[in-house]
Amino acid sequence: MEFEWSLYSTPEIPPTEVQESFEDPFCLRILPGGGPLAEHSRFFCLGKCLSGKTLFSLYSSDGRKMRPVASRSMTEAESYFYERKAKESL
Repeated sequence: MEFEWSLYSTPEIPPTEVQESFEDPFCLRILPGGGPLAEHSRFFCLGKCLSGKTLFSLYSSDGRKMRPVASRSMTEAESYFYERKAKESL
């Protein structure tokens, strides 16, 4: 998976952690149901980096390159959703 970091705007979360969360085998990549994010081809990724930190990322993609825009720690509800979906995958 190839990454382009020109749009990334979250200096407190290193790009390496974001990349690890995208490579998480249980990561969830979600297309927004509508609104401006869907219109601008923005997607969500919920994943875990190697340190165990759960990250919620906004990104765009052309099918070849992932272009993270911003990341943050998951909320409690997002972590619960991620963990529930990961257990369903086992």
